[in-house]
Amino acid sequence: MLAGWILYPVMKIEYQQQRQKQTLEQRLAALKERNEQLLEKAQRLQTPEGVEEAARESLGLARPGEQVYIVTEGEPTAAPAPDVSDQTRSIQATDTSALTAILDLIFGVKR
Repeated sequence: MLAGWILYPVMKIEYQQQRQKQTLEQRLAALKERNEQLLEKAQRLQTPEGVEEAARESLGLARPGEQVYIVTEGEPTAAPAPDVSDQTRSIQATDTSALTAILDLIFGVKR
C-alpha cells in the first residue's frame, strides 16, 4: 500500500505525458496530411489547367463563346455551401480501448 502511495504520482505524470505525446503525434500526422493536400492544390493552381478548373468550379466562369447551363430541380434555392469535408479533419485521439479508458480514469487524463 505504501509503495502504491509513493509511486502513484510518478506513474501519473509518466502516463499523462505518454498520452499527451500520443495525442500530439496524431495531430502532427493529421496536419502533415493536410499540408500535403494544400501543397498539391497549390501546385495544381500554378498550371493553366488548374487555374481554369478552379475558375470553372469555384466561380462558375466559362471561356468566351461557351454557354453555361445551370440545372435546378423544383423551386430556386440558395446554392449549397461548398463541401470542405476533405479540407477539414477531426484531430482527436482514436485509441479507445478499455484499458486506456480505465488508465485515463485512474490517472485523471481528460479527453
